[in-house]
Amino acid sequence: MAADFTPGVTHALSPLVRRIVAPNPGPFTGPGTNTYLVGIDEVAVIDPGPDDRGHIDAVVGAAVADRVRWVLLTHFHPDHVPGTTRLVKATGAEVLAFRRPPRDVAVTVDRFLADGDTVEGTEFGLDVLHTPGHAPEHLCFRLEEERALFTGDTVLGGTWSVISPKAGGDMDDYLASLGRLERMRLRRLYPAHGDAIDDPKARIREYLDHRASRERQILRLLKGGPLRIREIVEIVYAGQDLHPQLVVAAGNQVHAHLLRAKRAGKVTGRSATTAWSLA
Repeated sequence: MAADFTPGVTHALSPLVRRIVAPNPGPFTGPGTNTYLVGIDEVAVIDPGPDDRGHIDAVVGAAVADRVRWVLLTHFHPDHVPGTTRLVKATGAEVLAFRRPPRDVAVTVDRFLADGDTVEGTEFGLDVLHTPGHAPEHLCFRLEEERALFTGDTVLGGTWSVISPKAGGDMDDYLASLGRLERMRLRRLYPAHGDAIDDPKARIREYLDHRASRERQILRLLKGGPLRIREIVEIVYAGQDLHPQLVVAAGNQVHAHLLRAKRAGKVTGRSATTAWSLA
């Protein structure tokens, strides 16, 4: 049965986990941002999503305002965070994240989380994993009782995560984070976009193989001579009718691969607009 991503509707995914999809579908968000409610007696809300009154009202209504103890932020991107202030005003919840947000992100973090910390509820424990790559401050949360992982934008359902150097993304960090997740004993992944994933190891391996294949493809193209990133994108994605925003994202992704290859001494190049060559 196809998953229901109707905005504002609460779906129970397990005895401890509920999902409410935000009304922000798009090229990068898929059906919309998944806001997760963990726990019943005490509730942790993971990624409130956009500052949409109807969405936050649905979250508060499903969780019951005085039961919301924590708001956990996987990272500070604009499809995950803006609803935090409205949610905190309605619930008085404590906001937890890896670090202070950038100046242009209007949210107050009450407590900083480090890798290895645990958020303890009466019915659950959420282990904190620092998983940089998509964003430097990115966190994943492991639900001990179900061996499930809330992956944020590190692993998505039905699409690929974008690693953009312009937004602080780093391909080396990202692949290391994926490798760490692959070694964990997990039963399910709860991504920030798309449906739950019930074969975690296979999906994570698919991500790793996809990134390795893309890097090999880029290096093969450079054997023919220097190329600019836009030229690489035109070749790699030839015949694909990409949304204009995804064309930009593809360029950022290629740039992230080139920077990784440059650190390994495989290519030379200066910027996102200049030509790149094999070393």
